[in-house]
Amino acid sequence: MATIANLVAINDIADGEQTFKVHCTVTVASPAIEPVLVEPKIRHRGGWEVLELQLLDSGEIAPQVLTEKTVTFERAGGTHWKMLEIIHAGSQQRCEIRTVEMID
Repeated sequence: MATIANLVAINDIADGEQTFKVHCTVTVASPAIEPVLVEPKIRHRGGWEVLELQLLDSGEIAPQVLTEKTVTFERAGGTHWKMLEIIHAGSQQRCEIRTVEMID
């Protein structure tokens, strides 16, 4: 099980180019577990952006201690949706997608 906190999603617009960026912290059960955000293989048509939180076991021998890790996701082109949903192990968490435009 993992806990997501400090979830931020933005459409970053700079020099006319858009990038969709997500940043969060994830608490996992061991330092050997690497959380990653990926686009799901099966997309829905629900009217919002969806990413899946996957927990990858590095195979390292590590103590079983709660560990907070920073997770990022970035995709060129931005998104036209206004809401992001992170899905993991039958649960979900949502946040608003903000637009940040850099002005010269």
